Amino acid sequence: MPLLSNPTPEPGDNLPEPSPMSADLAVQPEMVQISPMEPVMTAPLPRRFPPWSAWDVLAVLSFTVFAVFLFSIIALAIARRIPGYQRLPLADLATNARIVVGAQAAAYPIVLIFIFILVRSKTHQRFRDAIHWNWPGISGFGFFVGGTILAVVVEGLSSYLPIPKSLPMDKYFHDAASAYLLAAFGMSLAPLLEELFFRGMLYPLLRRTFRLSIAVLLTAAAFAAIHGAQLGYAWAPVLSIFVVGVAFTVTRVRTNSVAASFLMHCGYNSALFTALWIASDHFHHLEKVAG
Repeated sequence: MPLLSNPTPEPGDNLPEPSPMSADLAVQPEMVQISPMEPVMTAPLPRRFPPWSAWDVLAVLSFTVFAVFLFSIIALAIARRIPGYQRLPLADLATNARIVVGAQAAAYPIVLIFIFILVRSKTHQRFRDAIHWNWPGISGFGFFVGGTILAVVVEGLSSYLPIPKSLPMDKYFHDAASAYLLAAFGMSLAPLLEELFFRGMLYPLLRRTFRLSIAVLLTAAAFAAIHGAQLGYAWAPVLSIFVVGVAFTVTRVRTNSVAASFLMHCGYNSALFTALWIASDHFHHLEKVAG
């Protein structure tokens, strides 16, 4: 049985691929001459959704890796010219939140522009319509609250799992300034790009190929995999992120709205950083929550 049902089917679900001879009908209606006296306008075929391919998704992923790498090199080069960073080992600079987040904060807007151009070129629609942004209106706050509740539930259940005492991502929390910088990035640019990529681009592509439950699980697995390095690829925290990815994708499916999963993602991250902020005395005693 499928994992869930889709009350709002995606455009193009279960539709046959148009043949080369009928491809033009998806763009513009054609006059069909039934008799010399009775011309009839044929209905246009529905557009295939999504119009982008696996190669396009791979292009976004590759461009993201390249952009982050490029700006990381630039950030490290700039850091080497700052007196306070000149004598620090390269390994320490690579885990400095100011450098890492600064590089990603510079790269992500460029990646967002790349996604915008790619989607527009493939659909010739408004970006928000093509990606199914679909802002939820006054119910948007409810999705944000839902994300905070999800964080409480997942963190509570995670306490019964063998979570490692320290994770690679802990190295970025050097001081209060680093923690505030990570929090600001984690509640804004990071969830925006991740939702546009995973729930906006990847999920519809998987849904076009697989049944709904498989598409949801594969999207969540990809979401967990991309966070694996931050979690040291320890199975317990990766499993937690996988569950979170399922929740975000189900929200996207049930609402047909990437904006809804984005708000839920923001709520989830906000709850985690708020809990850390409280437990560490406003990020001034991060050693209290180390690990």
